[in-house]
Amino acid sequence: MINILLGAIIFSVWLITLFFGKSIGLSMVLFAVPFTGFILYYLERKNKIVNKKAKIFLIPITLLSFTYCIFNNTFFNNLNMWVIPILLVLMIIDLFKNNLRINADLVGEILCVFFVPLSFVGEAIEKLRQSFENKTNKTIDSRKGKTVKKVIKSLLIIFPLVLFILIMLATADNTFGSIFKNIFVDLIKLVKNIKISTIFAKFVLIILAFMYFLGLFYYLFFKHENNEQTAKVEIKNKDNFTIKLLLGILNAIYLVFCIIQIKSLFIGNESIKYSEYARQGFFQLMIVSVINLITILIAKKSENGEEKNKYINTMSVIMCIFTFILLISSAVRMYYYENAYGYTFLRLMVYCILFTETCLLMPTILWILDKKINLTKTYISIIMCAYVGMNFINFDNLIAKRNVDRYIETGKIDITYLKFATGTDAVKQLTRILKVENDDIYVKDETENYLNNLYNRLIQEEMDIRDFNISKIRAKEIIKNK
Repeated sequence: MINILLGAIIFSVWLITLFFGKSIGLSMVLFAVPFTGFILYYLERKNKIVNKKAKIFLIPITLLSFTYCIFNNTFFNNLNMWVIPILLVLMIIDLFKNNLRINADLVGEILCVFFVPLSFVGEAIEKLRQSFENKTNKTIDSRKGKTVKKVIKSLLIIFPLVLFILIMLATADNTFGSIFKNIFVDLIKLVKNIKISTIFAKFVLIILAFMYFLGLFYYLFFKHENNEQTAKVEIKNKDNFTIKLLLGILNAIYLVFCIIQIKSLFIGNESIKYSEYARQGFFQLMIVSVINLITILIAKKSENGEEKNKYINTMSVIMCIFTFILLISSAVRMYYYENAYGYTFLRLMVYCILFTETCLLMPTILWILDKKINLTKTYISIIMCAYVGMNFINFDNLIAKRNVDRYIETGKIDITYLKFATGTDAVKQLTRILKVENDDIYVKDETENYLNNLYNRLIQEEMDIRDFNISKIRAKEIIKNK
């Protein structure tokens, strides 16, 4: 309990020190890595870890934490504020057991790890009080008590006397007095510069963080039980008629749709203006592909326990093939649309999501064919790898590069979008606009003004180790030397 108390105090103070009033940079790594390490260390000491392979979650947690000091992408910075804690909770859940499954129970377990610790704060404080009482009764004898009293008594006598002597000496000698005068003047200035409201806000936040961490550590290290009840599930014959009918109808529709897609997009059709044809469709096809995956998972679950349903398996595999064609069609539509209207963050995200869905299809087919595969962990692994990869792609730089390339080739560019939708990661590409040989004065002036304003904002930022960010430092140098 003493170790839990110290951990809660240290991490609550460390949390507010790193993040209060500062933009997030290296601070995320400085907090996330030791915090996760502390939890793993004490779970190991308490013999709570059942599945050591769950420590693999440390890799995406650490990598995503580093993105805050490498890149400056607002979207991922905000999203990772949720993703990193959720990955930590998933790691904790997987450490306690070896059968992580994506279902309603998993959502309940995640919420449990987040909120249940609040209900143990009172119990943890009571245990701490008992621990201190036992510690005091065992370790402090009457001799030590007398020693403490003597030290306190001595300090009460010495401090006023020393202070009085210093005042006397300071008034007796101007040189000696000036030394202490400067010290007191500096102390007064320091006190004046301290904002009471800021100190009070920090104090309140530290108390709240301390209470939560105390409850969290107490819950994880003492109250959480690893025992899993293996419930006996009675296998019942299920009525598969509805799911069979749905698979048949959907596959028939997809067959007609895919024939049209192949004829229109892949074989070619001179009557089609591809930019207009692709303007609507890629989002719809992406959503349909997600629905297909969900339908396949439900269909597979609906099989009778006694015998495998060949019809459901066959139709599910066919639907996977059609889904793959839909994903390709969506990507081709997006390609035509980008060529016509430019490149944006959302359009690049579509490619990443389509790629992730395509990767999910292979394990899905193996699972349908009854190959031994943990579909939940495979899905989580693929999604985590894809998401971490998206964080390190450097979206803003890539988007700016492709738009500037398009500007050099066609003379078309949405400079307003690049100014407001990209950050310091895109600065290197934006400086290329100033070197383009054309008569587009408006675009060059807008770019020049934007870079100058950005440089002024960056040089005014007081950056320290907490909000250290490589992207901002590089952007300042690039603009300075443009």
